[in-house]
Amino acid sequence: MSTQKILFVVSNNPFSKDRRTILKLINHLLELDTEIVVYLHGNGVWWLGLEDFQKLVSERFKVYCSLQSLQKRHQSLPQWALATEFDQLVDLIESSHKVLFFN
Repeated sequence: MSTQKILFVVSNNPFSKDRRTILKLINHLLELDTEIVVYLHGNGVWWLGLEDFQKLVSERFKVYCSLQSLQKRHQSLPQWALATEFDQLVDLIESSHKVLFFN
């Protein structure tokens, strides 16, 4: 069986009730050798500053960020994340087996 690719689309801030759920799900799926991709937009770009999120990423999965959301919130892009236009999200959804939205 091929590796499952799961896309997390996160637009809520990291201080929402979903934070623990998202981090636990990603961690569990990584243990199952699932390919993880995270797309941050809106207030989701604030996840870039979280230490526990940064440690979890550590080159184990890709993180994409909406360029427009970064600019509106005056956020800098860390080296381990990629800035994209919002329409890139369509390509990410099409190439994923499952998509989880957190808003």
